[in-house]
Amino acid sequence: MIRTILIYFFFASLYATTSFADAIVTTNSLNEFNRDFQSMCDYQEFSGAVLLAIDDKIVFERACGFANRNFNVPNTIDTKFNLGSVSKIFTSVAIAQLIGQNKLSLSTSIQKITPSWLPEELAKKITIGQLLIHTSGLGNYIEDSDWKLKSNSNLYTNTSDFRDLIYDSKLLFTPGTSQYYSNNGYILLGAVIETLSQQNYINYLKKSIFEPAAMNNTDLFRLDEPTLNRADGYMYQCSKGKCLWKSNYFQANFIGNAAGGAYSTVGDLFKFSHALHNNMLLTPELTKEVLSDRIITPSNDIDVYIAIKPLKLNNLEIPVDFSSYGFAGAWNKFGLAAWEQPSFLGQTGGMAGASAFFATSPEGKYTVIILSNVSGSGSILLYKRIRALLGLSADIMNF
Repeated sequence: MIRTILIYFFFASLYATTSFADAIVTTNSLNEFNRDFQSMCDYQEFSGAVLLAIDDKIVFERACGFANRNFNVPNTIDTKFNLGSVSKIFTSVAIAQLIGQNKLSLSTSIQKITPSWLPEELAKKITIGQLLIHTSGLGNYIEDSDWKLKSNSNLYTNTSDFRDLIYDSKLLFTPGTSQYYSNNGYILLGAVIETLSQQNYINYLKKSIFEPAAMNNTDLFRLDEPTLNRADGYMYQCSKGKCLWKSNYFQANFIGNAAGGAYSTVGDLFKFSHALHNNMLLTPELTKEVLSDRIITPSNDIDVYIAIKPLKLNNLEIPVDFSSYGFAGAWNKFGLAAWEQPSFLGQTGGMAGASAFFATSPEGKYTVIILSNVSGSGSILLYKRIRALLGLSADIMNF
């Protein structure tokens, strides 16, 4: 009862003192959204934290569910969640910073920076820009049997550990002719960042992004290291009429990398959004490019699909124009997912025991952050409700 009263007092105070520049969002509509959020929590449709900001001011910030189900440790707004592929946005910003330092361009070939990572002829054909927007033809290491066997055995802890795996991977199509979501491409971007900065990927992020943005609760943590306020991941699995919570411990990455897996809080990601919009990480010109809603495709004379061949799920064939990457089906030239009506830029992330969403308006009017330590569609459902709160259509790609 005391906890319920405190939560109510916090939100009553927040609503009473917040001035909304957006006429659609009112105290009443926020109260209604808060009730919907609580209902999702009560029915275990969502476990995690959410933050909504309008005009760079937080108007809603709450958490629910359990960070650790063994000891009933609750999630809070200070809980660190696995971002999955949302942390690709850090890689994109890092590449933009190096471009600002005149160390490379989007048209620079891999052969000029990291020639040992790919066969010579292939390294000459693939560019930085292609890696960012998934048009390089490289695939996903998470589908490689060798990685599956060794990913949790401390064998893939450094960017360089992926070199042989990526060197030997098969090309899915000629670079620049199609588009397929590629984690290998972002690992290679991590190698580019390390080569040009002469720092390992984690240290570069800390010095060039996390510290300038005052993101004190963001890092790439090893799975075997005790970490204060880190959420464990869970899946709700059903078999033979019985449903149980299962830990993701044996399916989680040992440590994150340039393709994803950093841990952060909703508050730190809001700081990141603020720093990005206020040119604290990039020049105004590069900030505008990174936050551009102009979608880039391989070329104008071909049909571009996220999946280059039909997918099969439970013997059901999924058409090629269905995005295999959740509801992010297009990217700007720096690899930020772009959504329309209205424009949002960001990233989504999903893996066993984690689901994450980060989106911000190009001009910074809205910022939406949803972090969950449970697999499933809870984050998507919550995002739909946030869109309704903002007076936007709840219709989004594939959902």
